[in-house]
Amino acid sequence: MNLPGCTLTRRSFLFAAGTSAAGLLAPSILDAQAAPNAKPSSDLNILGPKPGYSPQIGTLVSMLTWMRRAPLSEAHGLTQAQLDYLFDANANTIGGLLLHLAATETLYQRLTFDNVSLDKLREDKDYEKRWGAAMELGDDGRKTIKGHDLAWYTANLQEVREKSLAEFKKRDDAWLLAVDKDWGWGPTNNYCKWFHVCEHESHHSGQIALIAKRVPGAKPEPA
Repeated sequence: MNLPGCTLTRRSFLFAAGTSAAGLLAPSILDAQAAPNAKPSSDLNILGPKPGYSPQIGTLVSMLTWMRRAPLSEAHGLTQAQLDYLFDANANTIGGLLLHLAATETLYQRLTFDNVSLDKLREDKDYEKRWGAAMELGDDGRKTIKGHDLAWYTANLQEVREKSLAEFKKRDDAWLLAVDKDWGWGPTNNYCKWFHVCEHESHHSGQIALIAKRVPGAKPEPA
């Protein structure tokens, strides 16, 4: 499989790096939105197998669910104007980064659940219309991803995550651990591909945290 180089665009990095629940998710989203510092769901901090999933997939789901609190907690309470704030001409908005997380998870759904090639995915006009700017970010993202409140972004994240969880329930550990010898960064398995989705969310949560401290009207950190 021919892959674009990771030095070109944000999308190129994710493509090169990556290629060629509903019930568990809801508490983490609601906790983070309602009170990001509140006590989380009883099993949120227990990583490991979860009911309804094979053991290794359940462990992966627990990591994805735990990580989801990070970006939502950082974005908690931000207004539409703050979500649309550009720190500088080359930055991305917090809203753009939140939608980027949903777009990336959708990309990996198509690649791993649907076995769609990158070439076919690029030809999918519906995919490009909904997720193209969010995957690419940059100028397209700055021009088009704006005017939405936090509830809109969290709804997109939840919709995408619910699909992931439903698909994970259909699969077993053999699928998760099967080696793909043609993957862009070398032989890997679906566990590594989806752990990349998790660590990618951690990466952008740090960016969201940095921008959130600089948006107009940001509350100063307690001394």
